[in-house]
Amino acid sequence: MEITTLGGVSSAPDADHGFDAKTFAEFISYDVGNGEPIYWHSQGNLYRQPHGELVARLEALVSNRLVQQDDTTAQAICKTILLYRDPDTGEVLQHDDGTHIIREYPYIVARFELQGHRLIIHTEGLSGPHQGGRYGLARVSNDKVFAHRAIDSTFFYWTLFGQVDTPIGKVWFTEAYNGSTPPDVMVMNRYGTLPRFAGLGDGLVQTVARRHDSYDTLPEEIRSYVAEYAPNHQAPPKDHAEVQALRDQYLEGTPPSAPQSAPPEKLSDAKILAAVTDYFSALRAMEIDRLLELFTEDALSWDPVGTPPLLVRDKSTNYFRALSNIFLKMALTEDDVFIAGGEAAVRWQGSAILRSNPVELDFEGVSTFEFDEQGLIKAVRSYWDKAGLMSRLKG
Repeated sequence: MEITTLGGVSSAPDADHGFDAKTFAEFISYDVGNGEPIYWHSQGNLYRQPHGELVARLEALVSNRLVQQDDTTAQAICKTILLYRDPDTGEVLQHDDGTHIIREYPYIVARFELQGHRLIIHTEGLSGPHQGGRYGLARVSNDKVFAHRAIDSTFFYWTLFGQVDTPIGKVWFTEAYNGSTPPDVMVMNRYGTLPRFAGLGDGLVQTVARRHDSYDTLPEEIRSYVAEYAPNHQAPPKDHAEVQALRDQYLEGTPPSAPQSAPPEKLSDAKILAAVTDYFSALRAMEIDRLLELFTEDALSWDPVGTPPLLVRDKSTNYFRALSNIFLKMALTEDDVFIAGGEAAVRWQGSAILRSNPVELDFEGVSTFEFDEQGLIKAVRSYWDKAGLMSRLKG
C-alpha cells in the first residue's frame, strides 16, 4: 500500500493561534457543517511559472459531513473531485484515450483537536488516480491554523507544506488558505510542481470557493458533470463503515475507472505538415492573401523571438505586406520539419534582397508553429539574427 505522510505539528504547546472554545466551534461549523452534508464549490486557474501561462481552469467540489463534535474535538468525513478544464472551451481536459483529467479523493477523514489556543488537524484520505489508475493513501497533520476576529466576522488562515519523492523526482507544494465567516468563502493559493499532464516545471493554482448548504444550490454545470460522470460525489460518505468499504475497494480491490468520454479529435501530423508547407510556399511567392488565410484572426508572430509580438492579421500593421514592401525577395526553404504534440518546429534556410539595395544574402533560422483545432496557425516564434541580416543587407 502506498502511504504518503505530509505536514506535521511543530508549534509550541502554549502558542496562541487565536483559538478558544468559541472559535473552535465556529471553525468546525464553517469548514464541515453541523451534521448534514455541506458543499464547497471552487473555481480558479492553474498557471505555469515563471511567465504566467494559463494551463487550465479548475473546478472542484468538496462535500463534508460532521460526524462527531464536543468542546475540544470534532471529526468529519469528506469527499473531493477536482476537474481540469480547457482555458478556451471550458471542456474537461482529456487524455488521448478519452479519460478525463481529474484528481479525486473518494474519502477524507478529518480529525480536529483544540489544544490550548491551537487547532490541530489530522487527515487521512485516498487520492488518485495516479499513473496506471492507482490510488494512494495520504496522511496529513497541520497545526499552522490561525483565527482572527474582526468586527462581525472571523477570519481563518492556514498553510500546508509538503514534498514527496516520486518515480519522476520530487513533487513539492505550499498551499495557503484564507477563509471568513460570514460570508462563508475560502481562497486558496498553491505553489508547487505542476500536475503530470501539464509537463515539467512549477506552477501556481488560485481558487475561490463558496459554501453551499444544499446540493441543489450548486451551479448547474458541476451538478450535470457529477450526475453523468461521478454520481458518487453527490454526497460525502455516510459513516466509517462506508469509508472502510471505499478503502478496501480502492486499495485492495480494483478502483473504478476514471470518467471517460469520446476522445478529443486531434490535429493530424499530415494536416500540420500541409499547413507548414503552405506557409513557406506562400511566403516564397509573397502571396499575401494566401498567407493570411493560414492564420487565425488573433494569431501572433514573434519575428524574431525577443521582439514584441505582432498581430498577424491586424490591418493597421499589415505584417506580411510590410515585408513585401521592404524586401524584393524573402524566400525561406524548410530543411527539416519536426512535428510533436500538435505543434511543429522547422529549421530553414533563407535568402533576402532589399528593394533599396539589390544584394542577395543567405541566412538561416528556426521557427515553431502552434495550431488551433482546425489546423490554422495561431502562433509563430522565429529564431534568427534579424539585426545581423539587416546590417549586412544595408552594407
